Amino acid sequence: MARLDGLTGASTPTTATKADLRTLGVSGTGLPGFATQTQASSFALSKSEFDVFSKNYVDLQNTGVRTPADVRVDNGKKVGASTLPATVTLDYNDGSTKNLPVEWDAADLAAIDSRKAGVYEVSGTVQQTAEEMVNDARADPHLFFNEDDGYWYLTGSHYSIPSNAPDDQLIDANAYRKIGLKRATTIAGLKDAPEQIVIDPDGGTPGKQAQYPNTFYGWGGYIWAQEFHKINGRWWIVAGMNRGYAPTNGWCDNTVLIPYTGTEESLRNGGLVNQANWGEPTILEGAAFDVSYLERQENGATQGYWVMPNGGRVLVGKAKMGATGTVPLLDGGLSEIYALSQPWEYGKQAPTPSDTNEGADQGIVEAPFMVEHGDYIYLTYSGGTVDKYYDLGMLRAPKGADLTNRASWTQVPSPVLTTNDTFTGRIGGAPQAGTGHNSFATDPAGNLVLAYHARPYPEPHSGDAAGGLFDPDRNSWFKAVNVRANGMLDLSLTSAQEVAPANRTVTARVIVAAAPPGVKATVATRCVSGKVTLITTVTNTGATAVSGTIASSYGSSAFTNLAAGKAVSKTQSTRSASVDAGTVTATVRGSSTPVTATYRATSCK
Repeated sequence: MARLDGLTGASTPTTATKADLRTLGVSGTGLPGFATQTQASSFALSKSEFDVFSKNYVDLQNTGVRTPADVRVDNGKKVGASTLPATVTLDYNDGSTKNLPVEWDAADLAAIDSRKAGVYEVSGTVQQTAEEMVNDARADPHLFFNEDDGYWYLTGSHYSIPSNAPDDQLIDANAYRKIGLKRATTIAGLKDAPEQIVIDPDGGTPGKQAQYPNTFYGWGGYIWAQEFHKINGRWWIVAGMNRGYAPTNGWCDNTVLIPYTGTEESLRNGGLVNQANWGEPTILEGAAFDVSYLERQENGATQGYWVMPNGGRVLVGKAKMGATGTVPLLDGGLSEIYALSQPWEYGKQAPTPSDTNEGADQGIVEAPFMVEHGDYIYLTYSGGTVDKYYDLGMLRAPKGADLTNRASWTQVPSPVLTTNDTFTGRIGGAPQAGTGHNSFATDPAGNLVLAYHARPYPEPHSGDAAGGLFDPDRNSWFKAVNVRANGMLDLSLTSAQEVAPANRTVTARVIVAAAPPGVKATVATRCVSGKVTLITTVTNTGATAVSGTIASSYGSSAFTNLAAGKAVSKTQSTRSASVDAGTVTATVRGSSTPVTATYRATSCK
């Protein structure tokens, strides 16, 4: 090294020395590959700060299940599953709780003899949403419940070939040309339910094939990311479609609203799956595909919101509300609430099992979905390329906030479900990748269920189409969702984290009360010295001795230690020559229900 003022024309450089090296970014076991230096580092925390950190970021684990309260039933009352609690409460290491359904053991219930007093134990199994693939070769799943017929439905972007089709069939002619629905009485039943085709443009418009031989009212494939929503008293299919007939390269031109045109009776009888019940589409401006919808109550009225992607942005706008049949077009403009900004939203910067040997590096923000749950509105979206780098991100707003105001929304600064969460098979037991384009539904117990699509890992296909839009191995999956103590949704927990194996069985106590003392009473009238006398006979029909009182308008008397099967008679003078018909009451100690007996009008004149 030489000082500048010491340099001369004869000076020569000395051997260079290596400066202190600092690698940009972060590294280490457990750190996501997308993390930047500003997002991860080491620093000191006080205990109170650590407690806050732990509560917000600890890996969620089920720590216990609360014992149900004792169930007390009257002697002789029928006891069934509905007598016991429908749910039990589970506790978690961040302080949150969750109520899950219980299936009570039928044999234990049958063993309860409610005619015999005592304590009976009934075991139950905590029920969970199964982590499983539920729809082969269907991307962009939408799970929803139809209150009109009481059925659950599942749809998704359609491939005409199975997920394991040969590589040479991975062409666009085999993709996105139909809309299908699965229908079942339970969420779990959707896995094995048959799919029924609802919209098939290539087959023409039902009843109008002469005018539209190979389109649906002039619209055809591709058909992307359809959802079903009931808005303004009518069901609508919201779908990205191509205008005209295009056997290949039919990229979506517009989002359209397809109205349900069947009768109310047909709707109650499952009419959503009938092709003839869907009418001519109307264009919804704003985005070509991936449009979703949310309703909430505002000032005592229902207000709908459209949420849609456009150019790496998420836009929200109000829907036009009105009487039944009002077309829910945009009511005013669209507001940008988010734009592409995170490293993981670019394909190869997404968190994956460390390799970047697939796809292209493309920034993507698409497929937004909003759901109201508890105190918040949650908005999920998909980022990264559609191969194994596809992930889910999340924004959150207070449920009463202005949803069109960007300031209402807070972003989770990292993805909430990624290939890193699924590629080992820790969720669902099968390695998955590219976890994206989701929907949520609220199950009968009030818990959120996540529907999303994912590919097998590693990618089973090869060639240029593998892992792309025309690879049919994007399959629909279901899994459970927890709400953390801080109100944030946890999408990545496993079934064992939701319910620890040791907490999957619970026991409830059923306490059958002792049989109430049983008596029967009869009353006879007799004339004694010209006056009417009541003679009441009480018979003990129970199994133990009883004591009690006999009362009428003319006085009362007691009986004590009346043995089982025995009877006692008591007389009461009315001091009248005639009486109207009346009632005598026998009350047994320890019983809240008295026994009555009537006597006839009597005259001794």
